[in-house]
Amino acid sequence: MKNGRMGFVVALLSAAALLTSAFADAADGAELKPFTMAVFQSELYLADYVAKEEGFDAKQGLAFKFVTPASGAAAAQLLLAGNVQGWLTDPIIILTAASQGNAIKIAGLSAPTLAYSVLVSKDGHWPPPEAAFGAKMTALKGKTIGVSGIRAGTDNALVLMLKAAGLSDADVTRVGIGQQQAAIGQLEGGRIDAFVSFSLAGDAVIERETGARLYMTTQDKDVPASVRAVPGATYAVSADFAAQHPDDVTHWLAAEAAADEWIKAHPDDAAVVLDKYVFGGKQIALAKAVIPKLISTYLANSPSHFKMARARYEGAVNAAKTLGLIANPQLLDYDKVVIASARDGQ
Repeated sequence: MKNGRMGFVVALLSAAALLTSAFADAADGAELKPFTMAVFQSELYLADYVAKEEGFDAKQGLAFKFVTPASGAAAAQLLLAGNVQGWLTDPIIILTAASQGNAIKIAGLSAPTLAYSVLVSKDGHWPPPEAAFGAKMTALKGKTIGVSGIRAGTDNALVLMLKAAGLSDADVTRVGIGQQQAAIGQLEGGRIDAFVSFSLAGDAVIERETGARLYMTTQDKDVPASVRAVPGATYAVSADFAAQHPDDVTHWLAAEAAADEWIKAHPDDAAVVLDKYVFGGKQIALAKAVIPKLISTYLANSPSHFKMARARYEGAVNAAKTLGLIANPQLLDYDKVVIASARDGQ
């Protein structure tokens, strides 16, 4: 009898274990929600790729998908149309669209400082690397400078730097050339004298292929405060998506945060992912060289929980005003543009 009772208990426990396992399998097999992001050929989007590769998206109940629009403006249109759910981008682009009445919001701050570079042709006569900011900007006067697009983030950064040096956009010729790799042919053909880059990885390739040199960055110590106060990368969502799917936004940013931490802890493995998505699996040495710069430039200073401080937000607004991009300032109140979960009140 005793053995019979024992057998019954063992059977009951086994059944319970099987039931628990079945529930776990059902949870694991739960359908993931598609979450499409706009990405471009830059290490800036490495966390998106890592989240997909390492399953951080699935752990949050999401299935990341990627599209590469023709430009930032096209990405904003896809976001507002509901074809893209999230996008990491320059905040000035968000503010420009929001001031025009478009229902676009900031869901968080990734990089608190602009991270654009200016590369110059090997054939030009340029001030030395140690020259002051003003001297370097003055040397660009009269030159033809490539940007990804007029009023794109690279173009905005260039105009901000020109204005900070007492110059104007009319002092140079700005040419929209599209994706980063186009700068190689443009520089080699002598059609542009300099190029504004949004990608550390792109910088390395362009320098190697054309002999161009890194001239300056928006993070150099002598760059004026009006430029350094502008945040570099913010998470964008449409107002409708943020209102209807707040949990998805939270889960998206949680996956991004996990990916950021993984990159810092596994730089060599992160280089493999960067090489796969940005270099087509053919530049692992270059990818490994970029990762430390990526960490120090973008990830080291990311605010906790990607909170967008009010002071940083105002820095972006002031820059957008300087650029003449604000259609209606009343639409840019902090509480109107930054979703509640991203505010920190500072």
